Amino acid sequence: MGPVNIYTVTRVRDEELFNIVEKHEAGVHDTHRIRIHEIDSLRFLVDGLTACGMTVSEADGFYFGYTIPQIGKEFDLLKVTDKHCLNIELKSQDVSEEAILAQLRKNRHYLTHLGKRVILFTVVTDTMTCYRLTLSDNLVRSDLREIADMLKKCDAPYDENISRSFRASEYLISPMKNPDKFIRGKYFLTPAQEYVKTELIKSIDSAERSAGSRGGRCGSFFHITGRPGTGKTLLLYDLARTLSVSGSTVIIRCGELTEGERIISREVSNLDIISADDLGITGELSSYDFVLADEAQRLSTEGFETICRSADACDQVCIFSSDPETVLTTAERDRNIAGRIHALPPAGEFELSERLRMNRELYNFIMTLKNLRHKTDKTYSYEDVSVNYANDIPEAVRLITYFRSRGYVFINACTPKHSVNEDGSDPFADIAEEFDVHHIIGREYDKVVMLIDSSFYYDENGYLKGVPEPDPDYIYPNLFYQGVTRVREKLALVVLDAPVLLRNILGIINH
Repeated sequence: MGPVNIYTVTRVRDEELFNIVEKHEAGVHDTHRIRIHEIDSLRFLVDGLTACGMTVSEADGFYFGYTIPQIGKEFDLLKVTDKHCLNIELKSQDVSEEAILAQLRKNRHYLTHLGKRVILFTVVTDTMTCYRLTLSDNLVRSDLREIADMLKKCDAPYDENISRSFRASEYLISPMKNPDKFIRGKYFLTPAQEYVKTELIKSIDSAERSAGSRGGRCGSFFHITGRPGTGKTLLLYDLARTLSVSGSTVIIRCGELTEGERIISREVSNLDIISADDLGITGELSSYDFVLADEAQRLSTEGFETICRSADACDQVCIFSSDPETVLTTAERDRNIAGRIHALPPAGEFELSERLRMNRELYNFIMTLKNLRHKTDKTYSYEDVSVNYANDIPEAVRLITYFRSRGYVFINACTPKHSVNEDGSDPFADIAEEFDVHHIIGREYDKVVMLIDSSFYYDENGYLKGVPEPDPDYIYPNLFYQGVTRVREKLALVVLDAPVLLRNILGIINH
């Protein structure tokens, strides 16, 4: 999307013709239609500002309906110059001042990262009531004259490609890596996460009312699903933080506990975070009102049954979060915990489908890496992917060390037998920093470097496969996939002594 001149486009009043003109000026080629009430609101604003002295030149450089990639956060009107970032939100009819204040505060959170002076207004266009967010985050009444005067200050060369200024990593916090921001609530959920949270809370209230009317004791089960990078972990932790206000809450973590989680467990009242390995057979969960399990597909059968028994016996609300496609071992696959959750059946099942952690280009590369026949409707340059070749282990160590010096995290996907020393030792142990697949569950990193060797290959259908050794229980492609999907911005692959594999991977880039 590019910027438009809001004066010139609003001279067209017909809905169909406006959409043609606005999309052409903005360089947009999608099927989304701007509705007539949105067109009218924009025109009413422009006419009012023109009456207050706004020139056609000052109406230039506005993004209309801009959405931050990956995040889904939308702004009605946005103009970015060398010193200023002006945001004007449009309301076609009255809304509460509390809602206006909440929206503008959220907008400031996202726009502050641009490093500009952020100026935020809301205009209710049926009454031309104007509001401004002050530097102290208070809402005050304003008028069109003040907005027109501000436009004169913003009448400077404007940014014609603001998407490069927004990085998803600036907004997507991880409770494990950013416990302080999580504890203080210095984050926002995406619209998709907000929707699932709202619907799930409604379902919990409904289930509790139903249980109360029956007069019996019975647990309420809920299930959140989604692929890696869709925001399941942050959503689950946010739900736990919300529920802890109403009752004692525990998160069961199917992975290694981090220091960040220990901090959250100490600092947030009524919220404990424990490892699934610490689950006993009976009694340990009875004191909680809400039980939440992250990465539930990795629960043991005993752990899953312990949670279910406790929920039923103690009338608890239990929320499972899982990704059935990323089981790491044949034992996890055979236990089929996600299938057992579905069979309970849960009172509500919710799916997160929007990819958040990585951009679309990285996501498409990883999907094609997993399946060479993955279809995409766009040609990518893959500028955030680096493919490297090592003829032997010492070269691989040098390459990985090099990327680590540039801020990449080396995730060791449980090194197969082809990548060990003659004495059976792991040559990458000194540089792995314990970033193996068991330590990274639920975490994310801006830059990731991973090793892939001749124990991986593509089958006749184009799917990435792995030799089932040295431990036949591990599903090596899934281990690799678990690691590679932790990346948010840049990915480096080191292909070790596997020329056929290298040719296939380079074929993805040289499409």
